[in-house]
Amino acid sequence: MLFRMLNRFREDPLRAQIEESIAAGTGLRKGEWLLPEDSQTPEDLRETAETIVAWCREQMTGTKKPYGVDQLALAVACAVPGGTPIASATFGVFRPIDFHREDGIASRVLAFVEGLALDEQPRETPLRFAAALFSWGDVARDTIYRDEHESAAG
Repeated sequence: MLFRMLNRFREDPLRAQIEESIAAGTGLRKGEWLLPEDSQTPEDLRETAETIVAWCREQMTGTKKPYGVDQLALAVACAVPGGTPIASATFGVFRPIDFHREDGIASRVLAFVEGLALDEQPRETPLRFAAALFSWGDVARDTIYRDEHESAAG
């Protein structure tokens, strides 16, 4: 009984490795797109949305998937450069197949960007879109499956 109580205070080495890996930026991919002040029509928003979705697809091809660990997380935001955010959305934890399926994450990203309520009058400032894509598979490869990866490389 005392042993179990004392174990609660002992640091979990795997948890520490995962936290270090995430803090080092493992698995994180970031993209940015700028919409100039004279290019903020619904068509421009559609094009930007499609560019963000294409970037996500490209980034997902480079993620690690050790033993099927392929979960991803995505967040997209829009702001005036150097200003406060206008809107942001997170798309939770999902698998690549959820991104590609009909009415999946890609469709939700398109709907988010296209649905931004921009004024009819052109803005006098540009808009910056940013996306952050996170791969749990990359973190798993760097931590849980590190030994297998290193021995295969050695």
